[in-house]
Amino acid sequence: MHLRTLSTWTAAVVAGTLLAGCTGTGGDSGDDEFDGLRPVAQDVSGRTRVPAIRLLTKTAAEDPRRYEQTRLIAERWKTAGIPAQLTPVRGTELTRRAFTSKDFDAFVVTYDPTPERLDPDDFLRRFTTANATEAGSNNSGFANASYDKYYAAQRSATTEKERRTAVFAAQKLLYEQQPARPFAHLAIAGAYRSDRWANIEKAAGNPVFNIWNSIGAKPTTGRRNLVVGTIAEPPTLNPVALDTTEALLPLSHVYDSLVRIGPDGNLRNWAADDITENGETVTARLRPGMRFSDGSPVTAADVAFTIDYLVEEKSPLFGPKLEEVESVKTSGRTITITLKAPSAAFVSTVLSQMPILPKHVWRKVQDPTTYANASPVGSGPFSFASRNLGSELRFTANRSHFFAPRIDGLTMAVLGSFDAEVGALGRGDIDMIGDQQSVAQLKTIQNKPDIAIVKTDSFGWSGVHYNMRGAPFDDLHFRRALSYLVPVQDIIDIALDGQGRPAGSVIAPSLREWYDPSLEPYPYDPQAAMKELRKAGYAFDEDGVLYYPAKDADRRVRQSPSP
Repeated sequence: MHLRTLSTWTAAVVAGTLLAGCTGTGGDSGDDEFDGLRPVAQDVSGRTRVPAIRLLTKTAAEDPRRYEQTRLIAERWKTAGIPAQLTPVRGTELTRRAFTSKDFDAFVVTYDPTPERLDPDDFLRRFTTANATEAGSNNSGFANASYDKYYAAQRSATTEKERRTAVFAAQKLLYEQQPARPFAHLAIAGAYRSDRWANIEKAAGNPVFNIWNSIGAKPTTGRRNLVVGTIAEPPTLNPVALDTTEALLPLSHVYDSLVRIGPDGNLRNWAADDITENGETVTARLRPGMRFSDGSPVTAADVAFTIDYLVEEKSPLFGPKLEEVESVKTSGRTITITLKAPSAAFVSTVLSQMPILPKHVWRKVQDPTTYANASPVGSGPFSFASRNLGSELRFTANRSHFFAPRIDGLTMAVLGSFDAEVGALGRGDIDMIGDQQSVAQLKTIQNKPDIAIVKTDSFGWSGVHYNMRGAPFDDLHFRRALSYLVPVQDIIDIALDGQGRPAGSVIAPSLREWYDPSLEPYPYDPQAAMKELRKAGYAFDEDGVLYYPAKDADRRVRQSPSP
């Protein structure tokens, strides 16, 4: 399969790249909206000019709606006099620069509602000082001792009320400090060929493509292989090297975890047939009779090895989450995990995601960071079959699994863009869309009788990460100014076709137990933005070029460099 012709809407956005992408670094002092609002200095000699800000996003061809969101932000910033440069890159490059090397000024992100994010810990962890390293998940580099205390308190809370209080305090501090600017919670959807498949049910997270529908899908024709479209090539088949939770979905079909988050959002036993928590101690009992795809038995020793290995080898995704483990012991089928402190989220956010690695395979791997894992060996409901780079990834059903699929196999077809996925589903080239999408992206197929669309409110968020590791983003006033200049309603109306709601917190309103409704979304407010710049001492010259504060009038509120 290959990338088809772009839709008219997408083609228009791509064409717009030629205009919107060619941004300069100066302001537009003639714009009436900002006349009289900008702090202007008659003499800027001795001041340093604020350099161009690279605002990263995905390309218009790969993700037209995210590109459009970013274009609208960049235009507003530039009109205000903020030297913004729209910088579209491929998704793999965005991941490398934003999540791995932290080589960015600001970037627009959409966090998918992966199941473990039903617990507030996942998003809150992303702003802890301990994760502000280059390899950590704290993309913004936010370092704040008070925040770390709130985060630790919600982890160790022994009652729901205590935890909720700490979660609310952490949310509020993020709202005030603005290391990232959430701007929308999306209405999302998935779609599949209802003329071929039955027993497809909405699940927490990606509403259609998930492990529950992969194993539960019931063929209604002679078709026995489920073909799922995906935008991009899965970044790796090596679970140790994974950078993002989103990239875990394909491998979750091959590797079992001790528990899984069910379609209803509640924890379910999986590879463990029993699991208990008692303070710092988590005890799991492994199901009997499990085997890896090479025929070797799955043992408690494999689980213990996995935990130690992911920590020792500094797995980007799992290593930081498992550092709270003090020790792991085994006896027969029982695994006893002792934590350094009680953790309210360990089972739901760590053990539900951690793949069980075969010790006999991975103990021979000398450098897991460069290991391709070209033929993964797991114990999951599907086994790896083949991979054709840039084209497809194939799995076969594991008939001996305790939750054996009804289908014979699963194919992930790489299509390159959302529009290509939608077109392929309409033509019948694929059976299911693999990437969660905004409802607006499925308009062209919403009335087709042979296609079912499943809608839900996302508990993820779309927003802008600011890189606080250096100027100008280490200044609270500058970040707030940028946040006041995000045209939220335009983004929702234009880029999302009205299918979303303004965001104030990294915790979505759909997570009613954890969401603080008092954190109203930052409005689009040019006057408030210019006031923030004035407070800190920034100034524009008469041509609309922005300068840092003068040395004798520097009132910036700056974060010390993060680790």
